[in-house]
Amino acid sequence: MKFMHNSPTSKEIRENCNSRPKPGLGTPPSSVRGITQEPKNGVEKNFLQRDKTAFLVLFLFASLLLASCSSGKQVAEQAPQVEVKAVRVVRGNVDHLIQATGRVDVLKKVEINSPVEGVVTELLVKEGDFVRKGSVVARLRPIEAEAAIRGSAAISGVKKQYFLRLGMLALSSPFNGYVSRRYVSSNALVQANAPIVAVEDLSSTYLHVDLPSLYLEQVKIGDTVLIHFLSFPNDVFAGRIVTINPTVSRETQTVALNVNFPNNKQEIKDGMFAVVDIISSTHKNTLVVPKDAILFDPDTGREYVMVVGQDLIARDVTVTTGYEEDDKVEILSGLSQGQLVITQGNYALAGGTAVKVETDTIMKTPK
Repeated sequence: MKFMHNSPTSKEIRENCNSRPKPGLGTPPSSVRGITQEPKNGVEKNFLQRDKTAFLVLFLFASLLLASCSSGKQVAEQAPQVEVKAVRVVRGNVDHLIQATGRVDVLKKVEINSPVEGVVTELLVKEGDFVRKGSVVARLRPIEAEAAIRGSAAISGVKKQYFLRLGMLALSSPFNGYVSRRYVSSNALVQANAPIVAVEDLSSTYLHVDLPSLYLEQVKIGDTVLIHFLSFPNDVFAGRIVTINPTVSRETQTVALNVNFPNNKQEIKDGMFAVVDIISSTHKNTLVVPKDAILFDPDTGREYVMVVGQDLIARDVTVTTGYEEDDKVEILSGLSQGQLVITQGNYALAGGTAVKVETDTIMKTPK
């Protein structure tokens, strides 16, 4: 009989094991119970060789299995976690804002003019001075009186003083305000109706807004306007629409709005430029997330967020957004209150990634 040197079948292994002592795990059959002598015949030698082959196969299989399990466990334990920041989905109010530009104008401003041709004998104010109603800003002598005084030697003594007093004109401010401009200097000769100084009442400032006509139906008198001046980047001034011009500019296709706002400190000056946000409507008690949480897929046009579950695995969720105000966005569908959404580290983050959320950001909510 000729035996092939192949791996033994399970039946042969069972028969062989039943007919001889079972070796211990990891111990070659020839060393069990002092078996060290060479087999006495070819059949027994062949069986012994088959036992050795079976043992080696089982040993290698067990080693590979243990190595695989150990490697898998090590990979699982050492799986990298991406550090992210996240916040909870909350409820709040979101305003619908319409942005436009405007400039400051003053309702009460006047140029104080010379009523006659004459000489400015005194100019009592300079630009930036505050003047009260009725206070004198300049004195003017009419040209006739000036000519009479200078051209007649007969006018002297008491008559001359009388003429000087009689011919002198005092120009005064019609209201409290600031001198915004001085047109002449002392001893200047001015014509009739020539401007001497300009005075503005800064408490009567308003904002002239040029609104694109396509938003006309979305605004109304009384709407709140948030005003941002470049000169005061950290301050927001709140005003209200008081008038809406009934015509649309042919050149710019804009509608003129007048907005009243408080200028109690009179720090806002005539001509200042501003960017405004008109609050046309408000959605109250709606789901809100920070703008940084919203991602966009340019290939599909899909908006989505990365949500973190209790297993600390990031998953992408499609959302429908609504109003957007400053750094917060309204969520119409796709999320529920209390869910954890990633705000930093979400860009290019693949779904199914293990993440580590900073504990000091978990309970933060958008403004």
